[in-house]
Amino acid sequence: MPYLANKYFTQTFLFISILSLTACQSVQLNSQLIAHAFNFATSYQQKRLDRFAPATVYVQQNIPYQQQPDLALDIYQPQFQQQSALRPTVVWLHGGGWLAGTKERARGYFKLLAAQGFNVVALEYQLAPQVVYPTQLNQIDQALRFLQRHAVNYQIDPQQFYLAGDSAGANLASHYAALVSNPNFAQQSQFKASIQPEQIKGLILHCGIYDLNAFIQTAPDQLKIIEWVVKNLLRAYTQHPKDNPQFLKRISPIQYLTPNYPPVFISGGNKDFLTKTQAIPFVEQLQKHQIPVEPVFYPDSKEWLIHEYQFMLSKQASQYTFYRSVDFIQRNSAPRSTARLVSFNVPAAETGSSSPVFTTENPEHQNTQ
Repeated sequence: MPYLANKYFTQTFLFISILSLTACQSVQLNSQLIAHAFNFATSYQQKRLDRFAPATVYVQQNIPYQQQPDLALDIYQPQFQQQSALRPTVVWLHGGGWLAGTKERARGYFKLLAAQGFNVVALEYQLAPQVVYPTQLNQIDQALRFLQRHAVNYQIDPQQFYLAGDSAGANLASHYAALVSNPNFAQQSQFKASIQPEQIKGLILHCGIYDLNAFIQTAPDQLKIIEWVVKNLLRAYTQHPKDNPQFLKRISPIQYLTPNYPPVFISGGNKDFLTKTQAIPFVEQLQKHQIPVEPVFYPDSKEWLIHEYQFMLSKQASQYTFYRSVDFIQRNSAPRSTARLVSFNVPAAETGSSSPVFTTENPEHQNTQ
């Protein structure tokens, strides 16, 4: 199975490399090509995650939360949810560079998370370049407004939301939290949130982008293919050229942190350039503003932890990160969640033998910044 993972990663990498060599000038065309490559890779990821999904999860799919355009969400809940009280809810924003991905892409992961005793809501939002910033943020707010209105119907505690996201989804989650917690930023952005800062109990951020100007400025330090992809992602999302640093700074959550910002759980892989250029600087700014933050990085791990490593659950680090994120939710919920951590088995095809995932200690993968 590791061979297959490397095969899909290599095929995607080569495909994007060919695209960059074509030197296409159309943002629309480039976006379509990049989205195709991203979706090709995540379709394989989705199939692998499905193998970890427990059967004891109740799923309601395609619940409309907005019309014109029609947008929907999926809700994952623990077994016997009908008899349960209101519970903390994780609202997950999928990644895909703002121009790819679907709300179903990590459904196996969401089922696993819901089995721990939480609601998990996976949002659909419109993709770039068909719509651009700040449309996605307005749609997230509309979804949260819907969830509050129908909280009782879905056993949602509207005072205990956790915003979560991976890659571009982590950018959206962190950006929305900045708008909610910083009135000056909200006013500057002409944004009126439907929820109050105290309703967001925490953020769960994986492999994200928190400083858009640094995103474009550090890309040339990587392979040329990365520079080409980053340039096109930002042009698609913002409709601004890459040489507009002031605008990129104005829409970067790292610029708008205040002590009102919610507690943060943040992780990144040791082979993902975003860990060094985005996650660690974001942690430093969170600490500077005395915002509670739990960084989970693996600089000394022997495992190859690439972008979106948290979904590669055959890896020990990915399993440990999942355990830590569940613990983060339990500790920040009020009253403290008493949900029992439900272990799951790595499919035999992943490791050669079936083995339980969780341990309370993992000395090889310590939380290291």
